[in-house]
Amino acid sequence: MRSVWRVLLGLILAATTAHARGGEPLQGLTPAEIAEYDEGFAAFRAHLSKDQGLGPTFNGARCYLCHRGPALGGQSNKTVTRFGRVDGGVFDPLTSLGGSLLEEKAITPDCAEVVPASANVVIKRNAPSALGDGLVEAIPDQQIMDRATAELAENPAMAGRVHLVTGVSDGLVHVGRFGWKAQGALLVDVVGEAMLNELGITNALFPAENAPNGNVGLLAQCDSVPDPEDAALGFLDKLTNLVRFLSPVPRPKHMNDVALYGETLFHQIGCGFCHYAEYTSVSSNPAIDGKTVDLYSDLLLHDIGTGDGIVQGDAQGNEFRTPPLWVVRGAHPYLHDGRVRTVLDAIDAHHGQADDVRNAFFALSAYDQKAILRFLNSR
Repeated sequence: MRSVWRVLLGLILAATTAHARGGEPLQGLTPAEIAEYDEGFAAFRAHLSKDQGLGPTFNGARCYLCHRGPALGGQSNKTVTRFGRVDGGVFDPLTSLGGSLLEEKAITPDCAEVVPASANVVIKRNAPSALGDGLVEAIPDQQIMDRATAELAENPAMAGRVHLVTGVSDGLVHVGRFGWKAQGALLVDVVGEAMLNELGITNALFPAENAPNGNVGLLAQCDSVPDPEDAALGFLDKLTNLVRFLSPVPRPKHMNDVALYGETLFHQIGCGFCHYAEYTSVSSNPAIDGKTVDLYSDLLLHDIGTGDGIVQGDAQGNEFRTPPLWVVRGAHPYLHDGRVRTVLDAIDAHHGQADDVRNAFFALSAYDQKAILRFLNSR
């Protein structure tokens, strides 16, 4: 019955607006895909128990806790902790001690993790939004690589760089695009890793349980559900389908004159150099193919002075992927750790490769600054 309702809702939306609402399925999905979306929706909201394989260490009992604003699949003000150790400029994720992600909850106190005493880098991270990620996944690698080449030719001092990663599910090298460090390239990989690290649910891609602080003996005492635990749940496929079919939060069909003026200024002072908006999706799925992916991110790594010291893959401690801006309104707090609550403060935090653009923004008149903020809050 719910699938029928989704189909009817999709027809109504198609007749009344050019965009789906964020947290709703993409327009143009088949009835079978709508049904898959619904299954993913149920898995996303499901509250897991230890008998189903939750834990033994985890950060939440359901996905929805960290991905719900401004719509289903978005973000929240909840954070996770990462840690590691830097000696002589070399980062050690302390993998043998459970790093670099701390699972802050446990099914029993005896199984709990703590930040190791040897860690000298301890930071917080917000969960990034998954809205529109199916479109992002469908951006061909070459488009992102071409953007990196164009930036290098136009302004080497501001140019970002591609993060190449090896897919867990296919063993091939891809251009990373998901996560704060662009450390993920394929949605199924990102979902599988999140299931293991955030829920403690082993699956086909990540079949080995995380031992609390790396203590294998303690794991044997705490974990009694046979691996992979997802064999009985089927969440890997369900959640991947959900994320792939989630629509982005749409841009308003009509912006007022102030916001339109702000958009022009946004590009004039150089914000659009990194917050790039001209990718196009390529997919065998008609609902995903040929869409303008105006996420306002080049999906490249930059150093803008907000680094957290954590190295992930080839992304260094001072680098982050350019955050997409298609979820600005309702998405505070901002930056990777939620250190600021307003867009203006987030702009003020830009330094490093973004210094010139930041300074150009604050050199504008108060009216022009407000026009750019009006544009950004229309995203």
